[in-house]
Amino acid sequence: MNHTFPPEDVVFHLNEGLPQLVSVTEKERLLREGTSYARLLTPEAAPVWGAAFDQLLPLLAPRTAGLVARVTAQIAAHHSQPLLVSLARGGTPAGALLRRAAARQGLDWPHHSLSIMRDEGLDLVAYREILAAHPDREVIFVDGWTGKGSIRGALDRSVPGARLAVLSDPAGVSTYAGTFQDVLLPHALLNATVCGLLSRTFLEGAGRHAVRVEAGLQPHDRTCAYLDAVSQAVPVLTEPGLRPVNPFAATQGVAAQYGVTEPHRIKPSVGEASRVLLRRAPAGLLLRQTGHPDTQHLETHAHACAVPVHVHADLPYQACALIR
Repeated sequence: MNHTFPPEDVVFHLNEGLPQLVSVTEKERLLREGTSYARLLTPEAAPVWGAAFDQLLPLLAPRTAGLVARVTAQIAAHHSQPLLVSLARGGTPAGALLRRAAARQGLDWPHHSLSIMRDEGLDLVAYREILAAHPDREVIFVDGWTGKGSIRGALDRSVPGARLAVLSDPAGVSTYAGTFQDVLLPHALLNATVCGLLSRTFLEGAGRHAVRVEAGLQPHDRTCAYLDAVSQAVPVLTEPGLRPVNPFAATQGVAAQYGVTEPHRIKPSVGEASRVLLRRAPAGLLLRQTGHPDTQHLETHAHACAVPVHVHADLPYQACALIR
């Protein structure tokens, strides 16, 4: 399978497939009718926030490097032979950054990447392949950020007792975290063009989960630029904050004020809100405050697309998107 990650950074356990491609409007209709999200894909276009990514990366790379350094230290303190297994797609750049940080300390941490889906769980075919290649290693699953903790739940159902490392954990569900604050990770601004030109994973027949290679987006690819910028930055350690306890419950209460009560239509965290504005049909955007650097891209995009913006100073997350 073709991708644009440096080969030493990650080994993928995914099939290249041909998904059912639908528009955002058609996808929302099919989802309401009961079609599985795991079988639908919206074609990707040139990055909406490409310019914002380029502008913010030099500013955010040191903070992101600090989060990577903190998670690397936590894993190294508890595991002598870790095996990084990132959750494609958002976890793959994080896993590659952790592998690089460990390598700079003379540590050899293999990094493999596979798919997980909220309802279908972990790709166990791929997982068995990885375990067979490294039978004596301690598996650390890696994701970029958490939202309400749905992927943590899917992971626990597939691999009880799984260890999860994330760079930003506002849901408070990880084993190892760079911070419990809800912060913007630069790769949340882009989709395939910061993840090796790989699409979101989807189901296609039996065997491993699949991806589509977005080869047409090659001119916009920033995968290596992102990894290099963070890896070469001088880490800036930020306040990790306290582990939150069930922040989603309070967020549901705020969302209910706008008529949204179904949990699947409430997407908290900067990262998840960014995903919604990029590839779903948003009904509203909740912010803890206006004008914050980590959420300015969301606020600007929402206003441009006539998506209502509501400010709640007591929101447990920096941002939360509501889906129609």
